[in-house]
Order: sequence, then structure tokens, then C-alpha cells
Amino acid sequence: MTYVSVMARRRRHRTGGVSSGIGGVVLFFGAALAALAVAALVADVAPLLSGGTARATAAGELWFRFDPGSLNFTQAIVQRYISPALWDPTIVGILRSPAWLVLGLPGAVLLLLGGWLRAR
Repeated sequence: MTYVSVMARRRRHRTGGVSSGIGGVVLFFGAALAALAVAALVADVAPLLSGGTARATAAGELWFRFDPGSLNFTQAIVQRYISPALWDPTIVGILRSPAWLVLGLPGAVLLLLGGWLRAR
């Protein structure tokens, strides 16, 4: 057995490593976003149980409920230092989307990416 094949075998059997650590962090953030998306979806659908109607909460409305100052600050920074055109059609469109979708899509992508990184 050559030195190169021994090192390759060790590398394959190693349990840690940089990609494994990064994959774990990515999986953690993906799971957190997915859990928040499920919570937002449950909160939107819960009124159906009491005979009410379901209503999708917009991501911007949810953000404003939790921290209106940071939403206003983010708007000022984007419009002043990046581009006013970026805020109005793009970011406002995202903020008007359902919160479960805005949280769930990146969560799903991060879960898939984290699983792929851990498998490497």
C-alpha cells in the first residue's frame, strides 16, 4: 500500500473536517429557518380550527411586528447606500410574500446544501 492510498483512506474515514463543520452550521440555520416557516404556516392556518379564515401573514408584516426599527433602518440603508430601485420592486415584493414562503425556501435550500456538505 502506498503512502498516497493510506492518506486517501484516512481522509475518507475522518469524522470531522472543515466541510463537515460547515455543513453542520448550514444544517442548523436551515433547520431554524424551516422551523420558523412551519411556525408561521401554523399561525396562518390556526384560525381555521376555530371556524375563522386562514390569512397568509406577509414577511414584512411579521418583521414589523417583531422589530419595526430594524425594518425601517434596513430600508434607509438599502435606499441610501445601495439603490432605491432595489428596495421598491425587489425587496418590497419579497416582504409582501407569505412569511412561511420567505422563510421556508431558504431553509429548504440550506437543509439540502448542508446535507450535501456533510456527505462530502
